[in-house]
Amino acid sequence: MAQGAFLENMDKLRAKNILVTGGAGFIGSHLVDRLINEGCRVVVVDNLSSGKKEYINLKAKFYKVDVRSKNIFQILKRENIEGVFHLAAQPIVEKAYENPLEVLETNIMGTANVLEACRQKGDLDFIVVVSSDKAYGKARELPYREDFPLRGDHPYDVSKSAADLIAQAFFLTYGLPVVITRFSNVFGPRDLNFSRIIPGILEAVIKNKEFLIRSDGKMIREYIYVKDVVDGCIKLAAHAPEVPGEAFNFGSANVFSVTDLIEKMGKVLGQKIKYRVLNIAKNEIPEQYLDSAKAKEKLDWAPLTSFERGITETYNWYKGYFKK
Repeated sequence: MAQGAFLENMDKLRAKNILVTGGAGFIGSHLVDRLINEGCRVVVVDNLSSGKKEYINLKAKFYKVDVRSKNIFQILKRENIEGVFHLAAQPIVEKAYENPLEVLETNIMGTANVLEACRQKGDLDFIVVVSSDKAYGKARELPYREDFPLRGDHPYDVSKSAADLIAQAFFLTYGLPVVITRFSNVFGPRDLNFSRIIPGILEAVIKNKEFLIRSDGKMIREYIYVKDVVDGCIKLAAHAPEVPGEAFNFGSANVFSVTDLIEKMGKVLGQKIKYRVLNIAKNEIPEQYLDSAKAKEKLDWAPLTSFERGITETYNWYKGYFKK
């Protein structure tokens, strides 16, 4: 994104009172930093179940509150919130498989609660609901497009499909200024979910361990750097009045199998990465990547971070993290 275009988008958000749910998390904390750096007043809601308090920008106002709590209603009113980024969720697929009720309650009813709070508050400029490519489930065609049906068929995927549909329902029924993101696999600094592949690989490299591949190594995924995701969220919020109720895919050209990803990361890091295929993964979607043409056309958005730069920045952050 050109700097001038980014500043033009930020002008539409600057000095507003903005709520970020999940603002202590991996993606949410990067979004909060960017908003504050650009002059927004930011309120963070997070229950710290997976987020870290130390990741919350000191200039943000923080409430330790679960998104299922009725306290969300009071916070929106008390802080005179004008725009919402809803990222709070139970984000770990393996945990969802083991404890489906928690992921369904958090991701579905948490989203419904935030949207109902927004409905009661009224007078909001935008509500960006962060969904996932998992909302599509096992689509029959590739790449996934925004007009595909949402057909998650396992607990985590279903939770994202349902939350996405609920967001659309609040737009269609009540006219809320809802817009939706669907990301591919996001990577970058602050992701402490080491069951995800890129954090897991980098941990193995830094600790000089063998990386264990849970799948058969042939699963194909798309990877996008966290800074590009934040840019997408901001552009979507700025354009929300022009595209109300719409969903947008945010992906990249980084589409690799697991073993190809390991090979490419090894080249970036200048070393051979040791790995072993376990082939024990459950409910994995064999191939998944997105068509981001709509975001490029309507939002003038495209990822700017090369895979090499993103991996290098992420690797350097993890080196510092593991030295603590």
